[in-house]
Amino acid sequence: MTYNASQITARALLNGGAFLIRPQTPFRLTSGLVAPFYINCRLILGHPEARSAIADALAADVAMRGAEMIAGGVTAGVPFATLVADRLALPLVYVRPQPKSHGTGGQIEGGEVKDRKVVLVEDLITSATSIALFTSTLRGAGATIEHASLVFARMTEAAQPALDQLDMRISVLCDMDTLLALAEEEGVADAAAIAEVRAYLADAEGWSLAHPLPEPKE
Repeated sequence: MTYNASQITARALLNGGAFLIRPQTPFRLTSGLVAPFYINCRLILGHPEARSAIADALAADVAMRGAEMIAGGVTAGVPFATLVADRLALPLVYVRPQPKSHGTGGQIEGGEVKDRKVVLVEDLITSATSIALFTSTLRGAGATIEHASLVFARMTEAAQPALDQLDMRISVLCDMDTLLALAEEEGVADAAAIAEVRAYLADAEGWSLAHPLPEPKE
């Protein structure tokens, strides 16, 4: 990751409205925790300039990996993988979390991955659960895959051990420190909201326990 790519990506995330800060009405995460912010890389897709900047930065990174084929995970990784594959004129496949329940029952779509060197392109990494699943699926189909290129990272403690177990390396265009610094510099949120984000990053479980969401009405 270079400084320029990191700054370009952070600005694209902000311009695309992908960094959502909402301490008063926090977001429920898949982990069960609640957080005062959410990184929604999908919002980049609706902003052509931001989308193009990130696609160019991802393609430049992937170009260094010697890929013969690009893979994207369903669903969020697929558009970014497609943009990269187009820029590099490489074959593209996408990977489902589970085999399709009808038709051919395929889990990998777009072509044969056996004996091909594949680079996985994804939108973000937190716990690395999705990357582990997609990597294992591709390897199970005979692909050689050792690297994933990602738009954004906010890695939990579980992420690096999961990557190490797979002997999988990653490169990331932008991380939380870079994004938060730019958001603060450009006044994307007020100081109190930024402070809540920093408090969450310092103690996610503690912040979540102190900000319970109301129980849904029956």
